[in-house]
Amino acid sequence: MDNTPPSTGERPATIGQPAAGPVQTASRWAIARRTAGAWFRDRYQFSGGKLPRTCPICDHTGVMIGVGHPPRWDARCTNCGSRERHRLLWLWATEGGGNRLTGKHILHFAPEKALRQVLGRDPLYETADLRQKGVTHLVDITHLPMADATYDFVIANHVLEHIDDDRQAMRELFRVLRAGGIALLTVPLNPTRAESYESPGITDPVARNAHFNAPDHRRYYGLDFADRLREAGFAVEIFRVTQAQEVRFSLLPMEWLYVATRPAG
Repeated sequence: MDNTPPSTGERPATIGQPAAGPVQTASRWAIARRTAGAWFRDRYQFSGGKLPRTCPICDHTGVMIGVGHPPRWDARCTNCGSRERHRLLWLWATEGGGNRLTGKHILHFAPEKALRQVLGRDPLYETADLRQKGVTHLVDITHLPMADATYDFVIANHVLEHIDDDRQAMRELFRVLRAGGIALLTVPLNPTRAESYESPGITDPVARNAHFNAPDHRRYYGLDFADRLREAGFAVEIFRVTQAQEVRFSLLPMEWLYVATRPAG
C-alpha cells in the first residue's frame, strides 16, 4: 500500500453556472433570520468578526454560519444552505467554466438540498437512499438493483463511513457506472493517518462517537481510502483548490474530493 499523500492537483477554480437554471435566491429577511438564529445558538462564532465568503453554488457572498454538533464555524451558506463538501464538489463540476454534470445520468446518494436544487431539474438525475423519503430509489448501497453500466456519475458525500461493508458498496458503485463514468466521493478523512481506523466490535453509539467522531459512523478514513477505491477497480484522483480559494469559498483543508473513474475498455 502506497501511503504517500497523493498529488492534489491544486489549481484555480472558476465558478460556472448551475446545472439546470438559477438557484433560488433567499430573501434578505430569510438570510438575516438564519444569521440571527446562528447568533442565538452560538454567539461566539461572531465574536472575532466575520469574513464574507462566496458560495460557488448559488453565487451568494456574505457571512457563513456554523453547523453541526459541535458546530463548524463558517460552514453553511445562509442563502442555499450548502456546506463545505457541496461547494468543493461544485468547484470541480464547474472548473474552467461550464458544468461537467449537465445532461449526464446521475445517481446521487443521500441527496443534500443544496445540490439537489441545482441538479434536480435535469430529467436524468436520480436520487437514492435506504430511508430518506422522496428519493427515486429506496435501496441499500451494497446491493443495488440497477443494471450494470447505467450511470455517468454517482455522488456520495459522507455516506461510506456509515456503511458496514464499504468495500462492497464501492464495488456496487463501480458496477453501475459506465466505462469512463465517475464516482464523486467525500468522507471524513484524517490525512495524518496512513490507514483507516475501524473496529466492528465497537457498536455502542457513545463509543462510536468517541472513536469515529459520530454515533453512526463505522470508521475514520485515512490515506488508504484511495487504495480501497483502487481495489474496487477505480482510477483515483484527488481534487483540491488553492489555500486562498479554501478561504474564499469556506472549505475545510482536510475535506478532499475523490474523483474515482471506472476505466474505459
